[in-house]
Amino acid sequence: MPPLEVREVADPAGLYRAAADLIATTAAAAVAARGRFTLALSGGNTPRSLYQLLAAEYAKRVPWSSTDVYFGDERCVPPDSPDSNYGMASEALLSRIPGLTERTARIQGELEPADAAKRYEAVLRSAFPDGTTLDVSLMGIGPDGHTASLFPGIPELNEHTRWVVPTNAPPTMKVHHRITLTYPVFANTRTVVFLLAGADKRDILEKVLASAGNPQAPYPASRVTAREHVIYLVDRAALGRV
Repeated sequence: MPPLEVREVADPAGLYRAAADLIATTAAAAVAARGRFTLALSGGNTPRSLYQLLAAEYAKRVPWSSTDVYFGDERCVPPDSPDSNYGMASEALLSRIPGLTERTARIQGELEPADAAKRYEAVLRSAFPDGTTLDVSLMGIGPDGHTASLFPGIPELNEHTRWVVPTNAPPTMKVHHRITLTYPVFANTRTVVFLLAGADKRDILEKVLASAGNPQAPYPASRVTAREHVIYLVDRAALGRV
């Protein structure tokens, strides 16, 4: 298990800026060391605000021309659907940075799930032939402890060979069919960054952290590891320090 660090920020605005600063600093170091920066985006409301900040104030602070973008998961919907992770990221960030859409590998959620997963795995294995994957993966945590589209109790939690798999969300969720990266990909990511804001995240954050690094933990987020760092960026409300 790599070092796990919890970084407290005051509020959601501070969370977005701390994440943007981390991305800018990490990207510059990656480009200097290896000539490119690779970033996996996530869906949800918290990342949307981060992406908007990156597209505005950080448009010239991140080496976007040397950045390749991927996704941690996707809902099985067309890219122009309001439920698409790609669609949200495109509107908030990708389309606002010249050339970034062309350097983005989206998961084809409009295809049959197994086919889409197989195609995206081929994209990743071609981009990362040595097995080392992303520089940074952005992730969130749902109220049930899921992250990406890795949900409690699903058999895909025990996938150790495939990099991308189709999964099913609980029936209470709007979009049932999903496609997600698996634990081996995150384990070979240099830095995994969890973003959490709001008092509604307090209980699940405490539970996830209590079992962090346990490969049999009941909360999928707890099982996520990384090659170098696992960082939780958390605001005071989520930590219960209001």
